[in-house]
Amino acid sequence: MLTLPRLILTSLLSLGLAANVAQAQLPQPVKTALGLVQGELAAGSTSVSVFRGLPYAAPPVAENRWREPQPAVSWAGVRMADRAAPRCVQRGFAPGADQPQTSEDCLYLNVWTPAATPAALLPVLVWVHGGGFFAGTGSDAATNGANLASHGAVVVTINYRLGAFGFLAHPQLTAESPHHSSGNYGLLDMLAALQWVKTNIAAFGGNADNVTLVGESAGAQSVGALIASPLSAGLFKHAILQSFWSGFYLNSQPTLASREALGSEQMQKAGIADITHLRQASTQQIFEKLAITGAINVDGYLLPKDPALIFAAGAQQPVDVLAGSNSNEAAFFGPGPQTLAALHDYASRFGALTDSFAKVYPAADDSKIQPAYYKAFSSEMAWQTRKLARYQSEHGRHAYVYYFSQVPPGQEARGATHVSELAYVFNQHEQNPKWTAADRALSDQMAQYWVNFAANANPNGKDLPAWTEYTPKNPGNVMMLADKPAVAKAPTHAAVEMDFFDKAYLNQLKSLQP
Repeated sequence: MLTLPRLILTSLLSLGLAANVAQAQLPQPVKTALGLVQGELAAGSTSVSVFRGLPYAAPPVAENRWREPQPAVSWAGVRMADRAAPRCVQRGFAPGADQPQTSEDCLYLNVWTPAATPAALLPVLVWVHGGGFFAGTGSDAATNGANLASHGAVVVTINYRLGAFGFLAHPQLTAESPHHSSGNYGLLDMLAALQWVKTNIAAFGGNADNVTLVGESAGAQSVGALIASPLSAGLFKHAILQSFWSGFYLNSQPTLASREALGSEQMQKAGIADITHLRQASTQQIFEKLAITGAINVDGYLLPKDPALIFAAGAQQPVDVLAGSNSNEAAFFGPGPQTLAALHDYASRFGALTDSFAKVYPAADDSKIQPAYYKAFSSEMAWQTRKLARYQSEHGRHAYVYYFSQVPPGQEARGATHVSELAYVFNQHEQNPKWTAADRALSDQMAQYWVNFAANANPNGKDLPAWTEYTPKNPGNVMMLADKPAVAKAPTHAAVEMDFFDKAYLNQLKSLQP
């Protein structure tokens, strides 16, 4: 890993952060609310300490399956925090497979800190991984927090329950819940991790009152849902959402009743009589028999109503946001519709606007289908970004929007797809030897933007291209993240496209009214 370069120290001085970031490591062991922990220096660093595998909740096994996360148990002596915890059970990493270890006992987090003293009061970035709610981990090498932390922040990455283990809803689970809800256990895990941060992060040199929640893809969708949730009040001050469906969807959010019906159907097909028997089943049996996809539901507790209605009413959390998307998001997910009929089916989700979709994204023949679909997909995500920024700006908060179009070396055929920005945000120079000087410079800039925003709700800083705040009166203030970052002087997508999604959203809001 890179040590803190002089350029970054100069930048941090302009923010008042450098005095708290030194070339000495945090004294250890560190005292947390549960006991002492001993970390180690991050590989290649002389200043960033890393603590891996810290429990933020009790293992969600046996009677704790499909319950809110329970308090972790304290320990005597010093706990060695030099090993990442297993991934939560997920596809591609089945229990017992010859791949990285997975386990239901997975509610752990990792901390990277450049602080030399607990009094440093550095901004805190809490990372929520993506993966469609069926995959991912807080210990992925691609999101190693050492280099990002070296820019002047404490970085926390978390695991949360996935698939059937994190998102099963069932009438029996709802009945036994004190909140009469079920199915959003993965999101409740995130809240428990944030509460751990609130209680413990000062011991690692972080400022518990200056936490930024960061997520990408499903992680960003989670961040959007937590902005909408009343349960997150006071747990984070800012939010960064990368490539996301933010919470005001153009399709209805699943209801608790619909997810309960799915859970009941799956259990019936599997021949499982009730939740008691399901809790007695092995991890492998559950993994094989319940094909429950991850989905956040409107459960009346985490989400009192559909997020679209919460944002429209201005009832979401008043947090500052930095959000954006990539120029060719859809290419990551495959070719998409291959016939005009399939493209029409895709467009039919817009109901009365189906014919309008064909005018905004025309495809006269088969050769035009994929470009039309790719453009529509990326434009919808860009619209989501701007809508969130507008909502938070109208809420009196700071909002910044980016559009990432840098094509990583080797991805020329696909462009800047979904997840392409991750390595740049996490400043992963060493993992990307094909990067050009422009890639490395952009990565340094993006990492510093993210840390600056976490510190001050403003990404700007010394020696960085100026990033103008996004407001409803200045919808063209979009930072184009590419070879030469600059704020666009005009919207990055045609007004007719944004107008189309505005109309679709209004139709969605009408459909959600009682």
